[in-house]
Amino acid sequence: MTLEEKCNSTAGVPSPCAGYVPPITRLGFNGMCLQDAPSGVGDGVGFVTSFPGGIHTAAMWDKDLMFKRASIMGQEFREKGVNIALGPMINIDRNALHGRNWEGFGSDPYLSGMNAYQYVLGLQDQGVVATPKHYIGNEQETNRLSDSYSANIDDKTVHEIYLWPFADAVYAGAGSVMCSYNRVNQTHACQNNKTLNGLLKNELAYRGNVMSDWGATHAGVESALGGLDIEMPGGSGFMGYALLAKVHDGSLSEARVNDMVTRIFAPYFLLEQDQSFPKLDWNRDVTHDHYKVNRELARAGMILLKNLRNTLPLNASVNRLLTIFGAAATQYDGGLNPGGGPTGQGYDGAIYQGGGSGFVKPTYGVDPLSALLAKARDSNFQIQFVTRQTDFDAVSSLASAPLCLVFISAWSSEGSDRQNLNAWNQGDKLVQTVAAKCASTIVLVNSVSQLNLEAWVEWDNVSAVIWTAIPGSEYGNALVDILFGDYNPGGKLAFTIAKKDSDYGTNITQTPDSNYTEGVFLDYRHFDAAMITPRFHFGYGLSYTTFSLTELKIAKVIDQTTSNVSDLYTPAYIVSLYITNTGNVRGSEVVQLYLGFPDEAAEPPKVLRGFSRVYLEPGETMTVTLTMRVKDISYWNVITQQFTVANGNYKVYVGTSANWDDLKLQGSFIV
Repeated sequence: MTLEEKCNSTAGVPSPCAGYVPPITRLGFNGMCLQDAPSGVGDGVGFVTSFPGGIHTAAMWDKDLMFKRASIMGQEFREKGVNIALGPMINIDRNALHGRNWEGFGSDPYLSGMNAYQYVLGLQDQGVVATPKHYIGNEQETNRLSDSYSANIDDKTVHEIYLWPFADAVYAGAGSVMCSYNRVNQTHACQNNKTLNGLLKNELAYRGNVMSDWGATHAGVESALGGLDIEMPGGSGFMGYALLAKVHDGSLSEARVNDMVTRIFAPYFLLEQDQSFPKLDWNRDVTHDHYKVNRELARAGMILLKNLRNTLPLNASVNRLLTIFGAAATQYDGGLNPGGGPTGQGYDGAIYQGGGSGFVKPTYGVDPLSALLAKARDSNFQIQFVTRQTDFDAVSSLASAPLCLVFISAWSSEGSDRQNLNAWNQGDKLVQTVAAKCASTIVLVNSVSQLNLEAWVEWDNVSAVIWTAIPGSEYGNALVDILFGDYNPGGKLAFTIAKKDSDYGTNITQTPDSNYTEGVFLDYRHFDAAMITPRFHFGYGLSYTTFSLTELKIAKVIDQTTSNVSDLYTPAYIVSLYITNTGNVRGSEVVQLYLGFPDEAAEPPKVLRGFSRVYLEPGETMTVTLTMRVKDISYWNVITQQFTVANGNYKVYVGTSANWDDLKLQGSFIV
C-alpha cells in the first residue's frame, strides 16, 4: 500500500452501509461494510430477524443461548454482506433512566462480561467482525453530544466495573472497539491516550482497531496519537487523506499510520473475509427459520416475578374466559417501526425492541393479543379485551372478570434518557383499575429496563407478574408458551428493581460532569452496602417448579500468581454442588455464585463471580461446577497497578439470586 492509500483507509467513505472502509481498487480490495445493530441487522434493512435486545439476553443467564443468538445474528450479517457488525453494546446499566440500557447486558460487570464474551465468539464464528461499544463511560445519553459530558471515574472503579466487559470481549478476540461520544476524566474518549493506549491496547493487549462513534472525532493528529485508528463515518477532514500532510510535516509518524492500517485490516484477514465473502445485498432474505431460535430466546429471557396461589400456568380447560387490557397487548397503529411514537418517549403498542441505531426493523411482529387469539381458537376458550389504554370506563366495565391480563410498557431510545421510571401512558392506573375488581390479575411488564412497580405490586389481587422485557418479534408466541405452561419461565433479573427511585443511588447528570462517586458500589452492591431492601433483587426470578441446592465443595486449582493478561483468566478455584428439581414439572434454575472478599480488597459485601443455568426434569439431580478465574478473586490494586489476590478469608455464597435469603449454600477459603 502507498502512504496515501494507508492514510485514506483511516476514515470512512459514503456508501449504502452505516459506515464503509474505502476500497483500494488497485489491490483488488472492495472495502468493508459496517452496519448496526447489536440485536440484528439494523438501520432499516428488511428481511432480517429482530432479536431480543441485550437486556433480554442478559436475563437468560444462559451462556449457550448467548452464543446461539450471536451466531445466528452473525449468519444474517454475513449473508447480507456486512463485514463489521456494530455490537455488542456493553456499557453498564449505571443509571436506570439511561435510554440505551435495553441494548446492554445489565448492571453487573461479570454478567455483562460473560455476555460480551459469548457475543464476540458467536458473531466472529460466522466470519463477521464484532465491535464492542461504547468505550468507555457512556452510561447516559443526556449531554453526550452538545456538551460531551465527562465521565469522571477513578482507577479502581474503571477496572472493576466499566473496563471489565471490554476486557472479556478483547479476550474473546474482538476485532474492533468503538470509542464513545463522551469525555473520560475530561478528555474526549476518541483521543484519550490513557483509555485507548494505556488501558485498551497496552494493559489488555488489544490488537484490533479502535473506530470512532459516528461524529465522535474532534481532531486528527491528536486522535491518531491518542489511539484512534479509523474515523467514522468520515468526511470531517480530521483523518483519512488529511493525515498524509501530517506525516509529511512530521507531526505524525508513518510507523503510527502503519499500525493503524494493520489494526484495521487484521480482523478482515483473520476472519478470512478475503475469501468468498458475500457481496452486499440488502434485498437478500436472510431470515431462514430463525424465528424458531428467536422464540426460544424470547421465552428464556422472560421473568416470573410473582405467582400467588399458583395463578400460573393457565389451564385452557379451566380458565375459560381471559380478559385482556392495555394497548401494550396489541400492535402500535403506526406500524412496526414506531420510533417512540408521536412523543418520542413511548407508544401504545407491543414493544419488540427499543429505539435508536440499535433498533432492528421487524420483518413481522407477533403481538400478545394476536397470539392469545390464536391460542383461544385452538384451545376453545373465550377472549374479551379493551386496548384503549386510558378509556378507564370501558376498562372498569370488564374488570369484574374471573381472570385478567393487564399489559403495561416502558420504551426508551438512543439520543435521550427516560424522563421517569413509570409505566407508559398511565399504565399504573390501568393496573389499579383492573385489580380493584379482578381477583386474579396478571400483569405483563413489557419494559426496556427498570420500572417502579410500587403502585400495585403488593396488591393481593395482582396475583402474578411476568417481566416480558423486550423479546423481539416472537414476543406473543413466546409469552403464550409461558402463560399456558408449555415453557417453564426461568429468566432472572439483570438489574435490581427498587422500591423507591432514589434507592438506586445514581442518576442522570444534567451538568458537563458525571461523577461516578459511587465507585464499585453499584446496583445490588450498593443495596447490600447501604442495607436497602429492594422490591426485586438482582438475579431474581421464579419458576413453576422448585429446586434444592446441596453439598457445596470448594477446591483450589492453582497458585494465584499473574505475569500477563492471559494469566488472569486461568482457573483458580472450582466450586461444585448438587441441584435437584424437587417439583413436578421440567424447569430451569440459575445457580449463582457470589464472593465476599477480605477487607484489604475494599469490595462490596458480595459480588457475582459465577453462574450456570441448569435444565432438569422432575426429580432429576445434576452436579453444577462453577470456575472462578484468578481475576475473579482479585481486586484492582491502585498502588501496584495490577489485579491482586488479597490475603485473608474469602466467603463463597451460592444460591438463586443476590438476596441473602436465597444464598442457601455458604463456604470459604483462605489465601
